[in-house]
Amino acid sequence: MDGSWTDAGPLADLPEGKGRQVQVGDAAVVLVRVGERVFALSDVCTHQGAALHGGGVRTAAPASISCPFHGSTFALEDGRVLRGPATRPVAAFEVRVDDGVVAVRPAG
Repeated sequence: MDGSWTDAGPLADLPEGKGRQVQVGDAAVVLVRVGERVFALSDVCTHQGAALHGGGVRTAAPASISCPFHGSTFALEDGRVLRGPATRPVAAFEVRVDDGVVAVRPAG
């Protein structure tokens, strides 16, 4: 990915408070809608590689997603670890919504 925006699908397809996996270039990305915000993180847990989209989402601050394997919890805002066993954050993506379409690009 070169830093440009990539369409990730219609906003209407994102249920509130649940992870949904999309493919963005070569990256598996989990999208999570919390109210009016959409968050995007790498869908691969940094502990043992599980798909995060199958984990639980917490919408209260700080909004987070938990790995379904061992419970590592990551902040949706920036991918930082809130609870281990993971010790490394997951990659975060910038998100925008234009005309009902979600687009993402690598943060930074």
